[in-house]
Amino acid sequence: HPDQIKPIVKSFMPRSSEVAEAAQILTDAQATSWGPIKHNGRLHDRASYRYYWTILQRARASGLPLPDSVAHLLST
Repeated sequence: HPDQIKPIVKSFMPRSSEVAEAAQILTDAQATSWGPIKHNGRLHDRASYRYYWTILQRARASGLPLPDSVAHLLST
């Protein structure tokens, strides 16, 4: 039913804090040629980059604006 679409999309929408964190981590990772980085005391590598990538994909799919620092990464 059409009335169910918005609640469903909203349930998959990441929080803005998640989008901001994903953007920062992926920006830092890109600056190090996708090597391991440390962010807020936690180590991140390619496995966690995939997780944060999906957060940005979910944000874009649900209509949230992406930070300029990562919008070009998902422009394809």
